[in-house]
Amino acid sequence: MWVGQRKRDSLEGRRYRICLVGLQCLLFLCFCVVVVKCFYLQVNSHSFWEQRGRIQVETTLQVPIYRGSIFDRSRRLLALSVPQRSLFADGKFLGDPRKTALELSPILQEKPEGIQNKFSRGQRFVWLKRNLSDQQAGAVAKLKLAGIHFLEEYKRFYPYRQIAGQVLGFVGFDGTGLEGIEKTYDEMLREGFQSLGQQRDGLRKRLACESPNPCVSPQRPGLSLTLDAYLQYLAERELEEAVKRYKAKSGEVVILDPRTFEVLAMANWPPFDPNLYQQEEAETWRNRAITDLFEPGSAFKVFLVAAAMEEGLSSCKDRIYCENGKYRLANHTINDVHPHGWLTLPELVKYSSNIGATKLAMKLGGERYHRYIRAFSFGDRTGVDLPAEGKGSVRSWKSWKALDLAAAGFGQSIGVTALQLTVGTACIANDGSWSQPLVVKGFVNSDGDVEVKAATRETHQVIQKKTANQLRDFMVEVTKPGGTGVLAALDGYNVAGKTGTAQMLEPGSGRYSSSRYTSVFTGFVPAEEPRLAMTVVIHEPHGAIYGGAVAAPVFHDIALEALPYLGAAPSRNEMMPIPSPLPIVQPVATQQAVALVQAQKDGSEQAGQMPNLEGLSLRIALQKLGHLSVQVNIVGSGHVIEQHPAAGTPVSGGETVQLLLQSGGLVARAER
Repeated sequence: MWVGQRKRDSLEGRRYRICLVGLQCLLFLCFCVVVVKCFYLQVNSHSFWEQRGRIQVETTLQVPIYRGSIFDRSRRLLALSVPQRSLFADGKFLGDPRKTALELSPILQEKPEGIQNKFSRGQRFVWLKRNLSDQQAGAVAKLKLAGIHFLEEYKRFYPYRQIAGQVLGFVGFDGTGLEGIEKTYDEMLREGFQSLGQQRDGLRKRLACESPNPCVSPQRPGLSLTLDAYLQYLAERELEEAVKRYKAKSGEVVILDPRTFEVLAMANWPPFDPNLYQQEEAETWRNRAITDLFEPGSAFKVFLVAAAMEEGLSSCKDRIYCENGKYRLANHTINDVHPHGWLTLPELVKYSSNIGATKLAMKLGGERYHRYIRAFSFGDRTGVDLPAEGKGSVRSWKSWKALDLAAAGFGQSIGVTALQLTVGTACIANDGSWSQPLVVKGFVNSDGDVEVKAATRETHQVIQKKTANQLRDFMVEVTKPGGTGVLAALDGYNVAGKTGTAQMLEPGSGRYSSSRYTSVFTGFVPAEEPRLAMTVVIHEPHGAIYGGAVAAPVFHDIALEALPYLGAAPSRNEMMPIPSPLPIVQPVATQQAVALVQAQKDGSEQAGQMPNLEGLSLRIALQKLGHLSVQVNIVGSGHVIEQHPAAGTPVSGGETVQLLLQSGGLVARAER
């Protein structure tokens, strides 16, 4: 009995051990399967499952990049993009179309029928109004209308309104630049979108974003222009006054730095406000300073004289007989405003003799004269970085007859733009070296630093430095007593210039009008070390027609305030009135607009007391004296090393202040 029991226990124990071993083997096999599967998932299929997991918890967020800003050379904001809400309708969730249209009508200032017609299209997305004002957006939001939603866009804003309007251009509703700088550099400035990584939970709610502040839109690189907002304002102000005074049709002023050929100002009248481009006539959009052609008249004589002197055909002492005011050529009579007998070359320029220019042109010949005209860039685009620049009009010399050559000698039958004439004048001021004008100085990166634009600019020598210096002396005599441009003369500075008065062609007849004229003055100042090259053009003035009477005073008034602003030392030590510092137009105020940089008086200085000017540049010193209404006597150039009265001394209006300036060897105080 006990033996049988032991056998049964042994058999059960063996079965138990077999089951246990089998279970262990099964568990080991399962473990191996798990290990293999894990290896497969973690190693072989790692990239697949990692990507799938990322798709489940991550997505991308499209953040708009708003259009880059535009600054002047002193970092004043000329154009920027500000958030603006636009209104659209979702037809799927729209309530009563008629009722909705009636409620929106007074806010959007549109007829209810027009709004309802947009609803009837049954689209999921239809624009109702773009770029709502803050008041309109708030009123619509209060209505809480079903199917009516906002979309945030960016609207272009020009803080200085009409200042440099034609140069800047404007942007359409789709964010595309349509005119001016906005068009030329549209690809670089244009708004777009940036993709940012976003994490979300199982309910697809946002958890985190790669951007430190995803609610703030990044910005495209901006532009830094060569324009100066104050000089632009000054040019536009004086141009407008002259046009209105003489009831003229239009006008242009172009100011260049003759050392670099950078455009400092480019003014047009009538003006144009790019904020309201839809309300303006398309005619005012055009930048006339680079598109419209005019005959320069006697202002062109300086280029004729330059060609004759460069070719060695005439010298300062050579004399030309000017026929006492009347000269018959090819059955036509050429007249001088004032009759002259024998004139030297400097006198020909000073008194602006058409007969003298005619004889000089005939002596030079059509082929050589035409070659110099083209070398000064007339008849071709200057290459300025603005759209729609005109080429000018210069016929081939082979088609010139004797009368055509004579007319070209005193600036008729040749079409130029205000920019071309200014560049030609700047070439003389720059020792005879011509360079391509520039409007965009560089790009403003995300750190706010200006990266100078790397571009190949065409330059070439037109006339020798010796010739340019002699011509400069001739042009200075034009603004001296007896010259045609005496109204452009400035106290303390030598002005080099040339007047021009050209008859205009009658439309359709091809004949010159006896009542329609273009008045021109072009020149540079100071003559010895030019800081400004400027051309003033007034079209169809009334009451006075001559460039010396109409355009020359505009040159004078602009230069009078511009030179102290630029810190240009006077050529002569004379008493000079100080203009008010930077009376630039106040920009339009909006909630989003950034406060613009303007010159401010030092609050630490008390009114009626002489400020401390030692160590300052002339420009900053004159700005600090601007509110005192004093007369200033300037001696030397550079920085102020001595002043009378001393700092802190009470001064009154009309009192004389003496400043002694010296260059080098002086550490100037930081300019504020």
